[in-house]
Amino acid sequence: MTTIYDFPQSWNGLLVSPGRFRVRPFNQIAKRPWIGGMVPKGPISQVWLADQAFAPTRDPTRQEIQAFFTRLRGSSGVMRFYDASKLAPYYDRTHSPTPTYFSDGSTFSDGTGFENGLLPPQVFVALAGVRGTRFLTLGGFPASTAGVIHRGDLFEVWPNGIPSAFPHLYTAMYDVSSDANGKVGFDIEPGLRADIAIGDPVNLRYASSVFRLIDDTQGELETSDGVLYAGGFSLVEAVDLVP
Repeated sequence: MTTIYDFPQSWNGLLVSPGRFRVRPFNQIAKRPWIGGMVPKGPISQVWLADQAFAPTRDPTRQEIQAFFTRLRGSSGVMRFYDASKLAPYYDRTHSPTPTYFSDGSTFSDGTGFENGLLPPQVFVALAGVRGTRFLTLGGFPASTAGVIHRGDLFEVWPNGIPSAFPHLYTAMYDVSSDANGKVGFDIEPGLRADIAIGDPVNLRYASSVFRLIDDTQGELETSDGVLYAGGFSLVEAVDLVP
């Protein structure tokens, strides 16, 4: 079984903006014989690509980052990575939570309470789908709420309640509001990598995919006197792992 190494969330503050995290089509191209130019025959595939750089970083984190990429062994290793600009849905990024407490006014041991007004971190598949389908129906959202899905939001399917061992990340194609039952339906890209079942959890926060380094030179860091001065990495979705 392939080992997937999670990119540490504690390193989020070290990621330099702007980064790139996007779906790229790969089309088979044919030449137009009479009028010139090229015509696409596809797309034959769509994959997530990511490019990210690090800010200047001192030890011990600098050497921890170096060790992380060493363990990947170049493009032979696999890592789970996310879009650092979309760690939560747009709805959550544009709404302020309302703190509430237990009925007697008490809090958790750390002094915090509940946060209302945001989307749940996970929702669920409300309608089964087959591989290749470009429509997703989800449940578990607040009922009759406007704009719970915003075009470009990310969704990661967790089959049987656990992160997938292969890429299972999708993006919404338009805005949607929830119905009276807290359900939504919307177009997605890319098409489903695998069949999904009713009840499968869908992660809304830190939605990630499974990637490989695009080549064996990625993750090489320029350092001096225990400080990381320059470095970054480029990733391509590990679609070879899709069963």
